[in-house]
Amino acid sequence: MAGRSDLTSHAYRTLRASILAEDDTCIWCGHPGSDATDHLTPVARGGAPIDRDNLAPIHGVAGCPTCGRKCNNEKGTRPLAQASRLVTSRDWYAGPT
Repeated sequence: MAGRSDLTSHAYRTLRASILAEDDTCIWCGHPGSDATDHLTPVARGGAPIDRDNLAPIHGVAGCPTCGRKCNNEKGTRPLAQASRLVTSRDWYAGPT
């Protein structure tokens, strides 16, 4: 979605920083260290682009430092309520040594 100026606006960046400062636990995998926020209801599906109630922490491009998952990519453009999370009994990602 090229041209999403709402995601580069000062208002969005300030809100994202505020959300991550309060809690950086990823809504997808449950691990800390989120570096991005995601729209719970995607903007393309009617979600508000700059609304604290529609944004939550998620691991972005770099992925989760704990489990290695690309959380934002896995969730995709589905609303959180419609997305199926992979739940395992433990984290299998060994990560770089």
